[in-house]
Amino acid sequence: MTESVIETLKRTFAVADRLTAEDLASIYAPDITFIDPLGRIDGLDNLSHYFDGVYKNVTSCRFDYLDEITTETSASIKWDMFFKHPRLAAGKEIKVRGVSLLEFNEKVHVHEDIYDVGALMYENIPVLGTPVKWLKRRAHNVAVKA
Repeated sequence: MTESVIETLKRTFAVADRLTAEDLASIYAPDITFIDPLGRIDGLDNLSHYFDGVYKNVTSCRFDYLDEITTETSASIKWDMFFKHPRLAAGKEIKVRGVSLLEFNEKVHVHEDIYDVGALMYENIPVLGTPVKWLKRRAHNVAVKA
């Protein structure tokens, strides 16, 4: 059997600094539904446009795959993303843990990413980062005491 769509996806995103429309078309169905904490995108052309914007100023982005559960038509993949952007964390590498939930046939038609968008963005924006981190600590402390 040739490389599975899941293996193609993992290989393509392993180093995801720049993803071309051809890269995405090798993985995703034309009617792809992509969901992440920032929103929902329907259709391959819209997804390609979305990734162009997301990765526009990215210095580097790579994924390390940690764990996976796969059936014939779905997969759950746990990963660590290592991300550098000049306007986040003073350009230093940010590590974010997440999971991708996938539905597929020959190609992926549903891709949902679940991760802490605060750990990726809000905590790493100057001025906003300190209060966001304080709120997270405070919420954790309140939950632990409850």
